[in-house]
Amino acid sequence: MVNDFKNILKKPILLISLLAIATIPAIYTTIFLGSMWNPYDSMDQLKVDVVNEDEGAELDGEEISLGQDLVDELKDNEEFKWQFTDMKEASDDLGRGEVYAVVKIPEDASDKAGNLLKSEAENIDIEIQTNPGYNFLGSVMGSNAGSAIKDELGLSITEMYTETLVESMNDAKESNEELLDALTEMQTGVDELIEGSESLESGLMELDSTMNQSAGELSEGNQQVTDGLYEMNKNLEAMQSQVPPQMQGQLDGFSAGVDELIAGNEAVQDGIDQVGPGVSQSTGELAEGSRSMTEGLTELDDGLNEMIAEVEDGLSEFDGLVLSDENAGFIADPIDVTETEVTEIENYGQTLAPYIIAVSLFLGCIAFSVLYPLNRLTENYRNTFTMTVSKTLLVMTHALLSTGVLFSVLKFGFELKIAEPGQFYLIMLLWTLAALLVITVLVSLLGNVGKFIAVILLILQLSSSAGTFPIQTAGNLYQTLHPVLPMSYAVTAMREVIFDFEAVLTTQSTMVYLAVIIVVAIIVFSLINLLKFKFRKFENVTREMSRVEF
Repeated sequence: MVNDFKNILKKPILLISLLAIATIPAIYTTIFLGSMWNPYDSMDQLKVDVVNEDEGAELDGEEISLGQDLVDELKDNEEFKWQFTDMKEASDDLGRGEVYAVVKIPEDASDKAGNLLKSEAENIDIEIQTNPGYNFLGSVMGSNAGSAIKDELGLSITEMYTETLVESMNDAKESNEELLDALTEMQTGVDELIEGSESLESGLMELDSTMNQSAGELSEGNQQVTDGLYEMNKNLEAMQSQVPPQMQGQLDGFSAGVDELIAGNEAVQDGIDQVGPGVSQSTGELAEGSRSMTEGLTELDDGLNEMIAEVEDGLSEFDGLVLSDENAGFIADPIDVTETEVTEIENYGQTLAPYIIAVSLFLGCIAFSVLYPLNRLTENYRNTFTMTVSKTLLVMTHALLSTGVLFSVLKFGFELKIAEPGQFYLIMLLWTLAALLVITVLVSLLGNVGKFIAVILLILQLSSSAGTFPIQTAGNLYQTLHPVLPMSYAVTAMREVIFDFEAVLTTQSTMVYLAVIIVVAIIVFSLINLLKFKFRKFENVTREMSRVEF
């Protein structure tokens, strides 16, 4: 039952060749996976040319230069290898494949940024050039660099305008607060004037009765009222620049009313001055004038109350608002994205490893079928049973050797972290056995044609196993083949046991599926061997297709 092993031991070259073939999966995986194990950690070596043609501009009396600000920031950015040059040199670099992207900031970038709130507002055109013909994935990474610059410029412009807006709102709030203080102070003065005017009126009435008492005191009191009105007029003039446009008319009316009160009060003062001791002239008229002045002051007080109420309503809209540069930054960039990953990925190669492993093991199986004569004559075996057992044991030995070497390389060479190493190795072994037994059946039955079919199977599985891109991005044919061909299960199952999650094609389903393939393949292989022993013509046909002689 070990006839094939005896045959190999008799031929040292064949033994060495088979041992070398057992290392093919490990070699293929090492070379292929090693070249892309962690490319994103080396993105700082990708060159990107930045061409800054921005000429700067002026915004609200301040010089702005978006292009130069961006260049200064990129000099401290280590995400890519930024180079700053002119457009001619950048185009040459891109054409030669020395850089993976060229980002051009136009000469009117700052100028357009300063006009975004004007009728002539336009978008700022950032030009990104890549060379996908030289290296497609490199150009994708370069394009991402350009998009990052676009986002950075957009954020800078938003922050600039937001800070200006917040500063304007803060100025408006402070101006309204100052206006409210002035109006409140003026109202206090008006209240005092009303009290003085009422006292004056009372004094005049008393003067009308006594005629000769306190003319001097009345004159002094009335003069105080007049002085107060003059002071109020000065306050009104000072408030002209603080009052909002919609309240300007009210303020002008108040100012005219104060002027009339001053004129009236001066007339009263003239009348009082004409009153002397023992003289009683026109006190009734003076009292009436004082009463009119009191009424005017009361109207002015009511008007001030209305203005104060309007200013307080305006200020109430600012209640709870913090108008600072820090808050302006929050408004310009209000979103914090929190990404949560259900699996822990250390690098790109870790995610690609299952696909490369599955492919390398299948390639190793094809290489084994090419080197070892699976269609040896039945005369080298006693019966169907010994022939089947001998070849099956040889296949299993190759599977154990190739998967063992590959597992060691992954575990100790790449230090691949595997959540379930036992299951991981079992899946590798089952996948290798399934592939090798299917190929053995094809070669035993169809010879070289079977090897060709095995290559076709590999190609179909390469494109339908979702090893690199999501299967949804593939064509309908590959999406149909995906849940049918065994490599899809092997790749998904290896991912599951590496990262410890459960996908649609579960690990358990994979083990069952591969075990069924193994059992069916052994049964079919046994039937083929039986036919070869029973029918010499059948064996001759398979040998002819193999075009080998033993």
